[in-house]
Amino acid sequence: MMKKAFFLALIFSITTSVISQNLNSSWQIGAGIGIVKFGKNDGAYIGDQHLFQVPRLNLTMPVGERFSIDGAISFNTIDVGFIKNSAKYFSMDGSVRYNFNPLFKNFAPYVFAGGSIVDSDRKMTPTLNIGAGGIYWINQAIGINPQVYYKHSFEGFESMRSHLQGTLGVVFRLNWDNIFTGGNNAARTAKGNLHCF
Repeated sequence: MMKKAFFLALIFSITTSVISQNLNSSWQIGAGIGIVKFGKNDGAYIGDQHLFQVPRLNLTMPVGERFSIDGAISFNTIDVGFIKNSAKYFSMDGSVRYNFNPLFKNFAPYVFAGGSIVDSDRKMTPTLNIGAGGIYWINQAIGINPQVYYKHSFEGFESMRSHLQGTLGVVFRLNWDNIFTGGNNAARTAKGNLHCF
């Protein structure tokens, strides 16, 4: 009986470890959209209470079992008629993520902290950021990535005000090992199969 219990515990531990590693230990590239929300008074100062970003691009690199580094660029939305910003908003974001254990098998939540350089109609301004997000993996290569930032602008910088930014993107796992080592999956990777397993 003890041997069976030990064997089942070992299998469960290995499976959980593999799932966690698969969700958190791969390079990822993403593209999506964003929306910024200022408070009413801050929106009047900036020139618009809601600003849209299309596209938003990001790259995530694992740096440990639980941690990863993410860099992102949010472009000011091009005027397409039904989406138009009254003020300029371009940001370059960098953050360190802490990845939690996966929930519901395919959903990998995380929290993050970092900073941004935000370019407005006045000048570029630094912000300190905290936030949370997650990736729901549709399959081994593609995931949906919602997240929310709080970007704090210090009072000494008059060109930007503190605000919230929500983003929604699609992320793709990158298989760098097969690309650089020419492994058995290199041919499939070259044809567009980007997953890491």
